Amino acid sequence: MAPAQDNERAAAILERRAQGLLALDEALAELADANCIVTIAAVIAERIRVQPDVVARSLDAESDEEISVICRAAGFSMNGFSAVLRMRRRRNHGSRTAGEALAYFSGLNRASADRILQQMVPRPARPGRRFR
Repeated sequence: MAPAQDNERAAAILERRAQGLLALDEALAELADANCIVTIAAVIAERIRVQPDVVARSLDAESDEEISVICRAAGFSMNGFSAVLRMRRRRNHGSRTAGEALAYFSGLNRASADRILQQMVPRPARPGRRFR
């Protein structure tokens, strides 16, 4: 079971972000350093327009690939992703070395990450289209 998140600290970080006192990557790093997993999942999910549980599962996954794709698709830099990676390692998640995970992340561009994300995340069915 994951440790409880400090909601007051998460709210304070998000408030500083809303006031323009923190860049998005800095906010992500602070949330990761504070182990605010629920808030991280919500922030990333909003940026890539998926449900937070999709991101939460990737944060808890053994492999680093999914969260790498998600963070790149969300537009985070190496610094933001590195903070998420440190948080994952503190929680004993990750099948590669940190260097390998960072190399994979840096090799992704945002367009490729978007394409991979489209394959990872189930899309809702379009209304009005039926196959017989």
